[in-house]
Amino acid sequence: MHSGDDNLDDLDDSTRDIAGLITHLTTAAAFAARTVHRGRDPESNLTRRTVTQLTRTVGALGHALADLGEAVAHAGALHQVSSLPRSPQRTTAIESERSQLCARIDSTRRQLNQAGGRLHQEADRLTAPPTPNRSPRTTSTTPVPPPIPATSRTR
Repeated sequence: MHSGDDNLDDLDDSTRDIAGLITHLTTAAAFAARTVHRGRDPESNLTRRTVTQLTRTVGALGHALADLGEAVAHAGALHQVSSLPRSPQRTTAIESERSQLCARIDSTRRQLNQAGGRLHQEADRLTAPPTPNRSPRTTSTTPVPPPIPATSRTR
């Protein structure tokens, strides 16, 4: 985070990566949504849940991309301020822009981690084996007796 040019290159790479993820997830969600034709079977319900989760993740990625856009603005301002003659105002402006740049990058990182965590949790739920539905009638109401203490082997 020393030079504005390095920040801009890194932000360019990150922006492209996130935009690519948004495109990929949107395409996957659209494809999955087209495969469901108002079906009521378990596979259709699973596909609907998958589409819902993918689109929610895209929303979180969009927020992260917006934060990266703000980071790009701060990196550009940092680049501009760094070219000014040395002065106390310049030093203050550089510190302020760096602080705001770091805050935006941290916010982006946090949002991406949260989105990834939510997507991972939902993927685990979607791929977990179905649990059998138990009705209250089939549950045993017979109390379980307490364990019988073992007899002592010492004489």
